[in-house]
Amino acid sequence: MLPIYLSIHLSIHFPFISPPLIYIHLVIHPSIIYLSSHHLSYIHPSIHLSVPLSIHPSVRLIPILSQAKSNEEGLQLIEDMGRLFCDVYLWWLGPFYPILRLVHPNFVAPLLQAPATIIPKDMLFYMTEVGDNLGGLGEGTKWSHQRRLLTPAFHFDILKSYVKIFNRSADIMHAKWQRLASEGHTRLDMFEHISLMTLDSLQKCVFSFDSNCQEKPSEYIAAISELSALVTKRNEQIFLHKDFLYYLTPEGRRFRKACRLVHDFTDAVIQERRCTLISQGSQDFLRAKAKAKTLDFIDVLLLAKDEDGKGLSDEDIRAEADTFMFAGHDTTASGLSWVLYNLAKHPEYQERCRQEVQELLRDREPKEIEWDELAQLPFLTMCIKESLRLHPPVPGISHCCAQDVVLPDGRVIPKGNICVISIFGIHHNPSVWPDPEVYNPFRFDPESPQKRSPLAFIPFSAGPRNCIGQTFAMTEMKVVLALTLLRFRVLPDEEEPRRKPEIVLRAEGGLWLRVEPLRGGQQ
Repeated sequence: MLPIYLSIHLSIHFPFISPPLIYIHLVIHPSIIYLSSHHLSYIHPSIHLSVPLSIHPSVRLIPILSQAKSNEEGLQLIEDMGRLFCDVYLWWLGPFYPILRLVHPNFVAPLLQAPATIIPKDMLFYMTEVGDNLGGLGEGTKWSHQRRLLTPAFHFDILKSYVKIFNRSADIMHAKWQRLASEGHTRLDMFEHISLMTLDSLQKCVFSFDSNCQEKPSEYIAAISELSALVTKRNEQIFLHKDFLYYLTPEGRRFRKACRLVHDFTDAVIQERRCTLISQGSQDFLRAKAKAKTLDFIDVLLLAKDEDGKGLSDEDIRAEADTFMFAGHDTTASGLSWVLYNLAKHPEYQERCRQEVQELLRDREPKEIEWDELAQLPFLTMCIKESLRLHPPVPGISHCCAQDVVLPDGRVIPKGNICVISIFGIHHNPSVWPDPEVYNPFRFDPESPQKRSPLAFIPFSAGPRNCIGQTFAMTEMKVVLALTLLRFRVLPDEEEPRRKPEIVLRAEGGLWLRVEPLRGGQQ
Protein backbone atom coordinates (compact mmCIF):
# COMPACT_ATOMS: atom_id res chain seq x y z
CA MET A 1 0.00 0.00 0.00
CA LEU A 2 2.82 2.43 0.77
CA PRO A 3 3.99 2.97 -2.84
CA ILE A 4 0.39 3.69 -3.91
CA TYR A 5 -0.15 6.02 -0.92
CA LEU A 6 2.94 8.03 -1.72
CA SER A 7 2.26 8.11 -5.44
CA ILE A 8 -1.23 9.54 -4.86
CA HIS A 9 -0.02 12.25 -2.48
CA LEU A 10 3.00 13.14 -4.57
CA SER A 11 0.94 13.34 -7.75
CA ILE A 12 -0.99 16.13 -6.04
CA HIS A 13 2.07 18.10 -4.95
CA PHE A 14 4.38 17.16 -7.82
CA PRO A 15 2.16 17.36 -10.93
CA PHE A 16 5.18 17.10 -13.20
CA ILE A 17 5.98 13.60 -11.82
CA SER A 18 3.58 10.88 -12.88
CA PRO A 19 2.39 8.35 -10.25
CA PRO A 20 3.79 5.36 -12.19
CA LEU A 21 7.26 6.91 -12.13
CA ILE A 22 7.16 7.29 -8.37
CA TYR A 23 5.77 3.77 -7.99
CA ILE A 24 8.66 2.39 -10.07
CA HIS A 25 11.23 4.25 -7.99
CA LEU A 26 9.78 2.91 -4.75
CA VAL A 27 9.54 -0.65 -6.03
CA ILE A 28 13.02 -0.73 -7.54
CA HIS A 29 14.67 0.63 -4.40
CA PRO A 30 13.65 -1.40 -1.30
CA SER A 31 15.71 0.93 0.87
CA ILE A 32 13.35 3.77 -0.07
CA ILE A 33 10.33 1.68 0.94
CA TYR A 34 11.97 0.77 4.26
CA LEU A 35 13.02 4.32 4.96
CA SER A 36 9.58 5.63 4.10
CA SER A 37 7.66 3.07 6.18
CA HIS A 38 10.05 3.08 9.13
CA HIS A 39 9.95 6.87 9.33
CA LEU A 40 6.46 7.56 8.00
CA SER A 41 5.80 9.86 10.93
CA TYR A 42 8.79 11.90 9.78
CA ILE A 43 7.88 11.99 6.08
CA HIS A 44 4.09 12.36 6.22
CA PRO A 45 4.09 15.70 8.12
CA SER A 46 6.38 17.14 5.44
CA ILE A 47 3.92 16.11 2.73
CA HIS A 48 1.01 17.44 4.76
CA LEU A 49 2.81 20.75 5.30
CA SER A 50 3.14 21.30 1.58
CA VAL A 51 -0.55 22.31 1.47
CA PRO A 52 -0.25 25.48 3.63
CA LEU A 53 3.21 26.09 2.18
CA SER A 54 1.83 26.07 -1.35
CA ILE A 55 1.11 29.79 -1.00
CA HIS A 56 4.87 30.37 -1.26
CA PRO A 57 6.65 30.41 -4.64
CA SER A 58 8.01 26.92 -5.24
CA VAL A 59 11.22 25.56 -6.70
CA ARG A 60 10.97 21.81 -7.22
CA LEU A 61 14.21 19.97 -7.65
CA ILE A 62 14.53 16.75 -9.64
CA PRO A 63 15.50 13.92 -9.78
CA ILE A 64 13.55 12.30 -6.95
CA LEU A 65 15.19 12.38 -3.51
CA SER A 66 18.10 14.47 -4.77
CA GLN A 67 19.75 17.28 -2.90
CA ALA A 68 20.62 20.71 -4.27
CA LYS A 69 24.11 20.59 -5.70
CA SER A 70 26.83 21.75 -3.34
CA ASN A 71 28.89 23.47 -6.00
CA GLU A 72 29.23 26.69 -7.97
CA GLU A 73 26.08 25.99 -9.96
CA GLY A 74 24.11 25.39 -6.77
CA LEU A 75 25.15 28.78 -5.40
CA GLN A 76 24.34 30.47 -8.68
CA LEU A 77 20.87 28.94 -8.49
CA ILE A 78 20.43 30.44 -5.02
CA GLU A 79 21.51 33.82 -6.41
CA ASP A 80 19.03 33.49 -9.29
CA MET A 81 16.18 32.54 -6.96
CA GLY A 82 16.99 35.50 -4.70
CA ARG A 83 16.73 37.85 -7.66
CA LEU A 84 13.49 36.22 -8.75
CA PHE A 85 11.65 35.95 -5.42
CA CYS A 86 13.47 38.54 -3.24
CA ASP A 87 12.12 37.41 0.14
CA VAL A 88 11.03 33.76 0.61
CA TYR A 89 10.38 30.70 -1.52
CA LEU A 90 9.71 26.98 -1.17
CA TRP A 91 12.58 24.67 -2.07
CA TRP A 92 11.94 20.96 -2.54
CA LEU A 93 14.74 18.52 -1.75
CA GLY A 94 13.21 15.51 -3.45
CA PRO A 95 9.49 14.84 -2.95
CA PHE A 96 9.60 14.56 0.85
CA TYR A 97 11.37 17.72 2.00
CA PRO A 98 9.56 21.03 1.45
CA ILE A 99 11.99 23.58 2.88
CA LEU A 100 11.25 27.26 3.15
CA ARG A 101 14.27 29.35 2.16
CA LEU A 102 14.31 32.91 3.49
CA VAL A 103 16.50 35.45 1.70
CA HIS A 104 15.44 38.86 3.06
CA PRO A 105 16.20 40.50 6.44
CA ASN A 106 12.56 41.35 7.13
CA PHE A 107 11.51 37.74 6.65
CA VAL A 108 14.23 36.15 8.79
CA ALA A 109 13.51 38.51 11.68
CA PRO A 110 10.58 36.49 13.12
CA LEU A 111 12.82 33.40 13.28
CA LEU A 112 16.08 34.97 14.44
CA GLN A 113 14.40 37.04 17.14
CA ALA A 114 12.20 34.21 18.41
CA PRO A 115 13.00 32.46 21.72
CA ALA A 116 15.03 29.26 21.53
CA THR A 117 11.97 27.23 22.50
CA ILE A 118 10.13 28.34 19.34
CA ILE A 119 13.03 27.73 16.94
CA PRO A 120 14.57 24.81 18.83
CA LYS A 121 17.45 23.48 16.77
CA ASP A 122 19.21 23.03 13.49
CA MET A 123 17.69 20.16 11.53
CA LEU A 124 20.21 19.47 8.77
CA PHE A 125 23.48 19.54 10.67
CA TYR A 126 24.37 16.07 11.91
CA MET A 127 26.94 16.36 14.67
CA THR A 128 25.12 15.35 17.85
CA GLU A 129 27.81 12.84 18.80
CA VAL A 130 30.48 15.51 18.45
CA GLY A 131 28.60 18.07 20.55
CA ASP A 132 25.81 20.40 19.53
CA ASN A 133 25.35 23.38 21.79
CA LEU A 134 28.00 26.04 21.28
CA GLY A 135 26.89 27.24 17.86
CA GLY A 136 23.22 27.41 18.81
CA LEU A 137 22.28 23.84 17.93
CA GLY A 138 21.04 22.54 21.27
CA GLU A 139 17.47 22.42 22.50
CA GLY A 140 15.26 24.82 24.47
CA THR A 141 15.72 25.05 28.23
CA LYS A 142 18.98 23.11 28.39
CA TRP A 143 20.48 25.25 25.65
CA SER A 144 19.47 28.49 27.42
CA HIS A 145 21.00 27.30 30.70
CA GLN A 146 24.27 26.29 29.08
CA ARG A 147 24.42 29.47 27.03
CA ARG A 148 24.40 31.52 30.24
CA LEU A 149 27.22 29.44 31.68
CA LEU A 150 29.23 29.70 28.46
CA THR A 151 29.14 33.49 28.25
CA PRO A 152 32.08 34.11 30.65
CA ALA A 153 34.33 31.98 28.41
CA PHE A 154 34.06 34.67 25.74
CA HIS A 155 34.44 37.71 27.98
CA PHE A 156 36.92 40.31 26.74
CA ASP A 157 39.27 39.60 29.66
CA ILE A 158 39.54 35.98 28.53
CA LEU A 159 39.86 36.84 24.84
CA LYS A 160 42.71 39.27 25.52
CA SER A 161 44.93 36.42 26.66
CA TYR A 162 44.29 34.55 23.41
CA VAL A 163 45.76 37.30 21.20
CA LYS A 164 49.32 36.15 21.93
CA ILE A 165 48.32 32.64 20.88
CA PHE A 166 46.94 33.97 17.58
CA ASN A 167 50.19 35.86 16.97
CA ARG A 168 52.30 32.79 17.69
CA SER A 169 50.22 30.45 15.52
CA ALA A 170 50.42 32.94 12.63
CA ASP A 171 54.21 33.14 13.11
CA ILE A 172 54.50 29.37 12.75
CA MET A 173 52.38 29.34 9.58
CA HIS A 174 54.32 32.23 8.07
CA ALA A 175 57.68 30.60 8.84
CA LYS A 176 56.46 27.58 6.90
CA TRP A 177 55.39 29.81 4.01
CA GLN A 178 58.80 31.51 4.00
CA ARG A 179 60.49 28.11 3.86
CA LEU A 180 58.24 26.89 1.05
CA ALA A 181 58.77 30.11 -0.92
CA SER A 182 62.55 29.77 -0.60
CA GLU A 183 62.19 26.31 -2.15
CA GLY A 184 60.16 27.71 -5.04
CA HIS A 185 56.72 26.65 -3.74
CA THR A 186 54.72 29.88 -3.75
CA ARG A 187 51.35 28.43 -4.84
CA LEU A 188 49.55 27.38 -1.65
CA ASP A 189 46.13 26.03 -0.70
CA MET A 190 44.89 28.58 1.82
CA PHE A 191 42.33 26.22 3.36
CA GLU A 192 44.95 23.56 4.07
CA HIS A 193 47.40 25.90 5.77
CA ILE A 194 44.93 28.13 7.57
CA SER A 195 42.85 25.21 8.88
CA LEU A 196 45.94 23.77 10.56
CA MET A 197 46.77 27.19 11.97
CA THR A 198 43.28 27.67 13.44
CA LEU A 199 43.34 24.16 14.91
CA ASP A 200 46.73 24.92 16.44
CA SER A 201 45.32 28.07 18.07
CA LEU A 202 42.17 26.33 19.27
CA GLN A 203 44.04 23.51 20.98
CA LYS A 204 46.03 26.11 22.89
CA CYS A 205 42.97 28.24 23.74
CA VAL A 206 40.70 25.34 24.67
CA PHE A 207 43.13 22.88 26.31
CA SER A 208 46.42 24.80 26.81
CA PHE A 209 47.89 22.03 24.69
CA ASP A 210 50.58 22.53 22.05
CA SER A 211 50.43 19.68 19.54
CA ASN A 212 52.79 21.36 17.05
CA CYS A 213 50.22 20.25 14.47
CA GLN A 214 51.40 22.77 11.88
CA GLU A 215 54.76 21.02 11.70
CA LYS A 216 54.00 17.36 12.35
CA PRO A 217 50.99 15.00 12.09
CA SER A 218 48.59 14.82 15.03
CA GLU A 219 46.14 11.96 15.54
CA TYR A 220 43.71 14.26 17.34
CA ILE A 221 43.86 16.93 14.61
CA ALA A 222 43.40 14.26 11.94
CA ALA A 223 40.27 13.04 13.76
CA ILE A 224 38.81 16.56 13.94
CA SER A 225 39.45 17.05 10.22
CA GLU A 226 37.89 13.68 9.39
CA LEU A 227 34.78 14.49 11.44
CA SER A 228 34.37 17.70 9.48
CA ALA A 229 34.57 15.85 6.16
CA LEU A 230 32.23 13.05 7.29
CA VAL A 231 29.57 15.41 8.66
CA THR A 232 29.65 17.34 5.39
CA LYS A 233 29.26 14.17 3.33
CA ARG A 234 26.42 12.89 5.52
CA ASN A 235 24.61 16.19 5.33
CA GLU A 236 24.50 15.90 1.53
CA GLN A 237 23.15 12.32 1.42
CA ILE A 238 19.50 12.13 2.36
CA PHE A 239 19.51 8.36 3.03
CA LEU A 240 22.22 8.76 5.68
CA HIS A 241 20.28 11.27 7.79
CA LYS A 242 18.94 8.49 10.01
CA ASP A 243 21.43 7.12 12.55
CA PHE A 244 20.30 3.51 12.05
CA LEU A 245 21.34 3.52 8.40
CA TYR A 246 24.38 5.75 8.80
CA TYR A 247 26.13 3.61 11.39
CA LEU A 248 25.83 0.56 9.14
CA THR A 249 28.04 2.27 6.55
CA PRO A 250 31.86 2.42 6.51
CA GLU A 251 31.60 6.21 6.88
CA GLY A 252 29.40 5.81 9.96
CA ARG A 253 31.91 3.48 11.59
CA ARG A 254 34.75 5.90 10.79
CA PHE A 255 32.69 8.71 12.29
CA ARG A 256 32.23 6.84 15.57
CA LYS A 257 35.91 5.93 15.72
CA ALA A 258 36.95 9.56 15.21
CA CYS A 259 34.39 10.68 17.80
CA ARG A 260 35.80 8.27 20.37
CA LEU A 261 39.31 9.56 19.80
CA VAL A 262 38.25 13.20 20.16
CA HIS A 263 36.07 12.48 23.20
CA ASP A 264 38.81 10.47 24.93
CA PHE A 265 41.29 13.34 24.50
CA THR A 266 38.84 15.89 25.91
CA ASP A 267 37.74 13.60 28.77
CA ALA A 268 41.35 13.12 29.85
CA VAL A 269 41.95 16.89 30.01
CA ILE A 270 38.71 17.48 31.94
CA GLN A 271 39.51 14.76 34.49
CA GLU A 272 43.04 16.05 35.03
CA ARG A 273 41.79 19.64 35.51
CA ARG A 274 38.95 18.63 37.79
CA CYS A 275 41.35 16.69 40.03
CA THR A 276 43.64 19.73 40.19
CA LEU A 277 40.69 22.00 40.97
CA ILE A 278 39.53 19.75 43.81
CA SER A 279 43.01 19.40 45.33
CA GLN A 280 43.87 23.13 45.09
CA GLY A 281 40.47 24.70 45.66
CA SER A 282 38.93 27.20 43.27
CA GLN A 283 40.72 30.29 44.64
CA ASP A 284 44.23 28.81 44.53
CA PHE A 285 43.43 27.26 41.16
CA LEU A 286 42.44 30.67 39.77
CA ARG A 287 45.48 32.41 41.27
CA ALA A 288 47.83 29.84 39.76
CA LYS A 289 46.16 30.15 36.37
CA ALA A 290 46.21 33.95 36.49
CA LYS A 291 49.89 34.00 37.40
CA ALA A 292 50.79 31.63 34.57
CA LYS A 293 48.29 33.34 32.20
CA THR A 294 46.94 29.94 31.17
CA LEU A 295 43.23 30.21 31.99
CA ASP A 296 41.70 28.37 29.04
CA PHE A 297 38.24 27.40 27.79
CA ILE A 298 38.11 24.16 29.82
CA ASP A 299 39.07 26.02 33.01
CA VAL A 300 36.34 28.62 32.56
CA LEU A 301 33.70 25.94 31.98
CA LEU A 302 34.83 23.95 35.03
CA LEU A 303 34.50 27.07 37.19
CA ALA A 304 31.16 28.21 35.72
CA LYS A 305 28.18 28.15 38.12
CA ASP A 306 24.61 29.36 37.75
CA GLU A 307 22.63 31.32 40.36
CA ASP A 308 21.87 28.06 42.19
CA GLY A 309 25.52 27.04 42.30
CA LYS A 310 25.03 24.37 39.66
CA GLY A 311 27.79 23.90 37.12
CA LEU A 312 28.21 21.99 33.90
CA SER A 313 28.63 18.23 33.91
CA ASP A 314 31.76 16.68 32.45
CA GLU A 315 29.68 15.51 29.49
CA ASP A 316 28.40 19.05 28.90
CA ILE A 317 31.92 20.49 29.07
CA ARG A 318 33.15 17.87 26.63
CA ALA A 319 30.33 18.69 24.21
CA GLU A 320 31.11 22.40 24.31
CA ALA A 321 34.86 21.93 23.92
CA ASP A 322 34.51 19.46 21.07
CA THR A 323 31.97 21.67 19.29
CA PHE A 324 34.30 24.65 19.63
CA MET A 325 37.15 22.66 18.11
CA PHE A 326 35.00 21.13 15.38
CA ALA A 327 33.05 24.19 14.25
CA GLY A 328 35.46 26.95 15.24
CA HIS A 329 38.44 25.98 13.12
CA ASP A 330 36.53 25.52 9.85
CA THR A 331 34.51 28.73 10.00
CA THR A 332 37.50 30.94 10.81
CA ALA A 333 39.63 29.19 8.19
CA SER A 334 36.91 29.80 5.61
CA GLY A 335 36.63 33.48 6.53
CA LEU A 336 40.39 34.04 6.39
CA SER A 337 40.89 32.10 3.16
CA TRP A 338 38.21 34.03 1.30
CA VAL A 339 39.33 37.45 2.54
CA LEU A 340 42.85 36.68 1.28
CA TYR A 341 41.31 35.67 -2.04
CA ASN A 342 39.33 38.91 -2.26
CA LEU A 343 42.37 41.02 -1.41
CA ALA A 344 44.44 39.10 -3.96
CA LYS A 345 41.81 40.03 -6.56
CA HIS A 346 41.85 43.67 -5.43
CA PRO A 347 45.49 44.67 -4.90
CA GLU A 348 44.56 48.31 -4.24
CA TYR A 349 42.62 47.27 -1.13
CA GLN A 350 45.35 44.84 -0.13
CA GLU A 351 47.97 47.59 -0.27
CA ARG A 352 45.84 49.97 1.77
CA CYS A 353 45.43 47.29 4.46
CA ARG A 354 49.17 46.67 4.43
CA GLN A 355 49.95 50.35 4.89
CA GLU A 356 47.53 50.49 7.81
CA VAL A 357 49.32 47.59 9.52
CA GLN A 358 52.78 48.98 8.75
CA GLU A 359 51.83 52.31 10.30
CA LEU A 360 50.51 50.56 13.40
CA LEU A 361 53.62 48.42 13.92
CA ARG A 362 56.22 50.97 12.81
CA ASP A 363 59.54 50.71 14.69
CA ARG A 364 58.34 47.81 16.79
CA GLU A 365 59.99 44.43 17.32
CA PRO A 366 58.75 41.78 17.45
CA LYS A 367 55.91 42.46 15.06
CA GLU A 368 52.88 41.51 17.15
CA ILE A 369 49.30 42.70 17.25
CA GLU A 370 47.94 43.47 20.71
CA TRP A 371 44.34 43.43 21.87
CA ASP A 372 44.07 47.21 22.35
CA GLU A 373 45.31 47.80 18.80
CA LEU A 374 42.60 45.85 17.00
CA ALA A 375 40.38 48.94 16.88
CA GLN A 376 43.17 50.80 15.05
CA LEU A 377 42.71 48.68 11.92
CA PRO A 378 39.44 50.11 10.55
CA PHE A 379 40.06 49.50 6.84
CA LEU A 380 41.28 45.96 7.41
CA THR A 381 38.11 45.35 9.43
CA MET A 382 36.00 46.75 6.57
CA CYS A 383 37.71 44.35 4.16
CA ILE A 384 37.03 41.38 6.45
CA LYS A 385 33.36 42.29 6.81
CA GLU A 386 32.84 42.72 3.07
CA SER A 387 34.46 39.35 2.47
CA LEU A 388 32.17 37.78 5.09
CA ARG A 389 29.24 39.28 3.21
CA LEU A 390 30.37 38.07 -0.21
CA HIS A 391 31.66 34.71 1.03
CA PRO A 392 29.90 33.93 4.34
CA PRO A 393 31.67 31.02 6.11
CA VAL A 394 28.30 29.42 6.94
CA PRO A 395 26.04 29.74 3.86
CA GLY A 396 22.81 28.92 5.69
CA ILE A 397 21.21 27.82 8.95
CA SER A 398 18.29 25.42 9.08
CA HIS A 399 15.69 25.29 11.84
CA CYS A 400 12.45 23.48 12.58
CA CYS A 401 9.58 25.65 13.80
CA ALA A 402 8.11 24.42 17.09
CA GLN A 403 5.01 26.55 16.50
CA ASP A 404 3.45 28.59 13.71
CA VAL A 405 5.52 31.63 12.72
CA VAL A 406 3.86 34.64 11.08
CA LEU A 407 5.87 36.43 8.38
CA PRO A 408 5.67 40.22 7.80
CA ASP A 409 3.27 39.83 4.86
CA GLY A 410 0.85 37.69 6.89
CA ARG A 411 1.85 34.33 5.44
CA VAL A 412 2.39 31.63 8.03
CA ILE A 413 5.18 29.09 8.39
CA PRO A 414 3.33 26.12 9.90
CA LYS A 415 4.54 24.29 12.97
CA GLY A 416 6.94 21.48 12.11
CA ASN A 417 8.24 23.00 8.90
CA ILE A 418 11.96 23.16 8.19
CA CYS A 419 13.25 26.62 7.30
CA VAL A 420 16.62 27.68 5.95
CA ILE A 421 17.82 31.14 6.86
CA SER A 422 19.95 31.64 3.76
CA ILE A 423 22.83 33.83 4.92
CA PHE A 424 24.31 33.56 1.43
CA GLY A 425 20.95 34.48 -0.11
CA ILE A 426 20.51 37.54 2.11
CA HIS A 427 24.08 38.71 1.49
CA HIS A 428 23.59 38.36 -2.28
CA ASN A 429 20.06 39.78 -2.44
CA PRO A 430 20.09 42.77 -4.85
CA SER A 431 17.09 44.31 -3.06
CA VAL A 432 19.24 44.45 0.09
CA TRP A 433 22.74 45.01 -1.33
CA PRO A 434 23.15 46.98 -4.59
CA ASP A 435 25.59 45.23 -6.94
CA PRO A 436 25.84 42.29 -4.52
CA GLU A 437 28.56 40.45 -6.50
CA VAL A 438 30.97 43.40 -6.30
CA TYR A 439 33.60 43.35 -3.53
CA ASN A 440 33.31 46.83 -2.00
CA PRO A 441 34.69 47.30 1.54
CA PHE A 442 33.26 50.82 1.71
CA ARG A 443 29.83 49.31 2.34
CA PHE A 444 31.11 48.98 5.93
CA ASP A 445 32.77 52.39 6.25
CA PRO A 446 31.97 53.60 9.80
CA GLU A 447 32.43 57.18 8.58
CA SER A 448 29.58 56.77 6.08
CA PRO A 449 27.04 54.45 7.69
CA GLN A 450 24.39 53.16 5.31
CA LYS A 451 20.75 52.68 6.18
CA ARG A 452 20.04 48.98 6.15
CA SER A 453 18.51 46.37 8.39
CA PRO A 454 20.76 45.03 11.17
CA LEU A 455 19.83 41.60 9.77
CA ALA A 456 21.18 42.42 6.30
CA PHE A 457 24.64 41.27 7.44
CA ILE A 458 24.57 38.11 9.56
CA PRO A 459 27.74 36.04 8.98
CA PHE A 460 27.49 34.86 12.60
CA SER A 461 23.69 34.64 12.60
CA ALA A 462 21.77 36.96 14.96
CA GLY A 463 19.35 37.01 17.86
CA PRO A 464 19.34 34.63 20.84
CA ARG A 465 21.07 31.88 18.84
CA ASN A 466 23.86 33.95 17.32
CA CYS A 467 27.39 32.54 17.35
CA ILE A 468 28.73 33.09 20.85
CA GLY A 469 32.29 32.83 19.51
CA GLN A 470 32.04 35.62 16.93
CA THR A 471 34.35 38.04 18.78
CA PHE A 472 36.89 35.22 19.15
CA ALA A 473 36.68 34.57 15.40
CA MET A 474 36.91 38.24 14.39
CA THR A 475 39.87 38.77 16.70
CA GLU A 476 41.76 35.84 15.22
CA MET A 477 40.96 36.94 11.67
CA LYS A 478 42.21 40.48 12.30
CA VAL A 479 45.46 39.34 13.91
CA VAL A 480 46.29 36.71 11.29
CA LEU A 481 45.29 38.87 8.31
CA ALA A 482 47.30 41.85 9.58
CA LEU A 483 50.47 39.78 10.05
CA THR A 484 49.98 37.97 6.75
CA LEU A 485 49.74 41.21 4.75
CA LEU A 486 52.71 42.63 6.65
CA ARG A 487 54.90 39.70 5.57
CA PHE A 488 53.48 38.59 2.21
CA ARG A 489 51.97 39.91 -0.96
CA VAL A 490 49.05 37.67 -1.92
CA LEU A 491 48.37 37.11 -5.63
CA PRO A 492 45.49 35.33 -7.39
CA ASP A 493 45.98 31.92 -8.94
CA GLU A 494 45.62 31.41 -12.68
CA GLU A 495 42.48 29.32 -12.13
CA GLU A 496 39.43 31.00 -10.64
CA PRO A 497 38.15 29.00 -7.63
CA ARG A 498 34.75 27.34 -7.82
CA ARG A 499 32.79 27.88 -4.63
CA LYS A 500 31.66 24.78 -2.78
CA PRO A 501 29.00 25.30 -0.08
CA GLU A 502 29.28 22.57 2.51
CA ILE A 503 28.76 23.16 6.22
CA VAL A 504 31.21 25.99 5.58
CA LEU A 505 31.93 27.71 2.28
CA ARG A 506 34.95 26.10 0.63
CA ALA A 507 36.43 25.95 -2.86
CA GLU A 508 36.49 22.83 -5.02
CA GLY A 509 39.96 21.32 -4.87
CA GLY A 510 41.15 23.96 -2.42
CA LEU A 511 41.53 27.73 -2.53
CA TRP A 512 44.88 28.29 -4.20
CA LEU A 513 46.76 31.61 -4.06
CA ARG A 514 50.35 32.66 -4.65
CA VAL A 515 52.38 34.31 -1.90
CA GLU A 516 55.47 36.52 -2.23
CA PRO A 517 57.54 37.24 0.89
CA LEU A 518 58.05 40.95 1.55
CA ARG A 519 61.24 42.54 2.78
CA GLY A 520 60.90 44.23 6.12
CA GLY A 521 58.09 41.98 7.32
CA GLN A 522 60.29 39.93 9.64
CA GLN A 523 58.70 37.78 12.30
